Amino acid sequence: MKKGIAKNFAFKLITYLIVPILISVGSAEIVLRVAGYKPWQIENVDVAVEPKGNFFTKDSELGYKHLPGKFKVTLNGNYSFKATHLNNSLRITHPLNTYNQSSNKPEIWIFGCSFTYGWSLNDTETYAWLLQEKLPKYEIVNFGVNGYGTLHSFIQFKEALKQGNKPKIAVIAYAGFHDRRNTLLRARSKQMAAWNKLGILFQPDARLKDKNNFSYSMAKLEYREWPLMRVSALVHFMEVNYNQFEEGLYKSHDVSKAIIEEFNRVAEANGVKLVVAGINAGSAKMLEELSRDGIATVDISVDLKIPGNNNLPHDIHPSAAANRQYADKLDGFLQGTVLR
Repeated sequence: MKKGIAKNFAFKLITYLIVPILISVGSAEIVLRVAGYKPWQIENVDVAVEPKGNFFTKDSELGYKHLPGKFKVTLNGNYSFKATHLNNSLRITHPLNTYNQSSNKPEIWIFGCSFTYGWSLNDTETYAWLLQEKLPKYEIVNFGVNGYGTLHSFIQFKEALKQGNKPKIAVIAYAGFHDRRNTLLRARSKQMAAWNKLGILFQPDARLKDKNNFSYSMAKLEYREWPLMRVSALVHFMEVNYNQFEEGLYKSHDVSKAIIEEFNRVAEANGVKLVVAGINAGSAKMLEELSRDGIATVDISVDLKIPGNNNLPHDIHPSAAANRQYADKLDGFLQGTVLR
């Protein structure tokens, strides 16, 4: 009798609970796939670097930085660009042989990510190089590094000041997507999962201590995917939404603002003028907030959805045409305000 009751209970459990759940999950899976959502597929990074086979080296303060030297980088086997890094790992902004000439020109330091570095572009096509041509009385220093965020820029700035040199102007090329880099969220680790083969193992990771202060430490760059997200659009959809929730939970935007404000305090203490240049559409909110706080800001963003402003189909990064626009806008602002 008891066995019969148990079987009846199990049947009702399957009929009234488990089956509806399975139907709901299956329906949600179908709806999401029809709407264009897909299971997660790790990006296939096809990057060949000559002559050393690698582009980065480890750094105790920044996690990684560029290797010095001349490189040919080939993307997807059919598109190449050439990049030259100085012995200090930074990309050149004028011909390499002219660095041997002593110069007492005032310097302008530009900090940023791959947009500022000029990923997928030759040396002469980057906006830092073009800005150097427009401002020959100044020495433009390109601190841009692939994958860096605002926290990286702040660390670079402090380390460079320790060398005894001070620029006239420091420019932070800020993009909204730097926020998740500064707090090293799941979304950022997910984005970088395919690039670990290039040797990126650690990055600085910031958290708010209170409203206006932050602290940071080195964290291992690793991504732990959810079970089944490679086969289920529903699981991947849920994971993506959780990642967005996490960005708000850790107040990534506020962390970035605190970093920039501390950057500005250090700059002022060293007699350096700080300029924050918004380099993508997602930077507008930050520029507005910083401007209210008295920090010089300028929007140099370019619509990368317009054909010709990106390097598609080879690469999604800004094209040479976009970099010319960056240079024109930044030059116009600098000459019209802080350099005037």
